[in-house]
Parts: sequence; structure tokens; C-alpha cells
Amino acid sequence: MVTLRSVRLEDLPALGTLDRNIFGDLAYPYFVLRQIFDVHQEEILVADDHGVLLGYSLAVPSTGSPSDLAHYLALGVRAEDRGRGVGRSLAEETLSGLRSRGVRSVRLAVDAANTVAVKLYLSLGFTPAGYEPQYYGEGQPRIVLDLNLLAPRSANHRVSELARE
Repeated sequence: MVTLRSVRLEDLPALGTLDRNIFGDLAYPYFVLRQIFDVHQEEILVADDHGVLLGYSLAVPSTGSPSDLAHYLALGVRAEDRGRGVGRSLAEETLSGLRSRGVRSVRLAVDAANTVAVKLYLSLGFTPAGYEPQYYGEGQPRIVLDLNLLAPRSANHRVSELARE
């Protein structure tokens, strides 16, 4: 049975491995994961299946903008567990937690080539806000998506023109 819960200190080695397996060269170095844990432990949600981490979600309130904005920094699921609703469950629980803490809007950046993630975010109500051709450096374009947590969901989204370059 998959349980969603806050990350624990003893999860960090497995979380680091999971992050590298999901995000490769863009994974957080272990020391950064530890620092994020120290500052934002309650904002790291993991999907745990009898001690095996299947995925994780990380969204933090922004400190440099209005306090009602959060940044969704990571959502990832092991390749062998994709398509089972783990990512959606993590995202929905994360967004629910942000909403309950008074967050009104959420921003994230997603690789346009990751169509599964783009479709998931759009289905959750995110809308295109921009396109950055070098978000993570040269050759790392991202679509920027925003979610108004107070607005009703809309199924009408257009991303294709943002990804054209």
C-alpha cells in the first residue's frame, strides 16, 4: 500500500538516489537535499510503499515575493511506478497542503518535452505563464506554469505556442 507522508531524515539517502534516477544531471546534490530537509522538511512529501520511496514532491512558499506564492520545485516518480497515479496523488496532496496554509498561487517550470508532466499539470489547473529558453542554462528550456489555487479548474489550456522557438 502506498502511503503519502513527510520525508524523514533516514529517507535522505534513498531520496537522493530517487532524485538522481528521475532527474539525472539536474538532480539535487545530496548536500542540497539535506539543506532543503533542514529548512523545509514539512514541504517534502514522499510516496512510500512499505519502506520503498516511489516518488516525491517539493513545493515551498516563496520568500522573495508575496507570501501567498509558492514554487513547485520537484515532482518525480520512479520510472517503474509511473502511470499508477502516484504523481497525481503527490501533486494533489501537495497543492492541498499549500492551499490550507494560505497559499493562493503556485508557479513551476517544466520541460516541454516531458509531455506526461505537462498534461498532469494542466489537468491540475495550471496555466501557461511563459517560456524560458535557458531556464536551467543552455539547452534547458522550460515552460513556466502558474496555478491560481482560488480559481475553479479549466480544461482549456494552450502550451504549444509557448514551446515554439
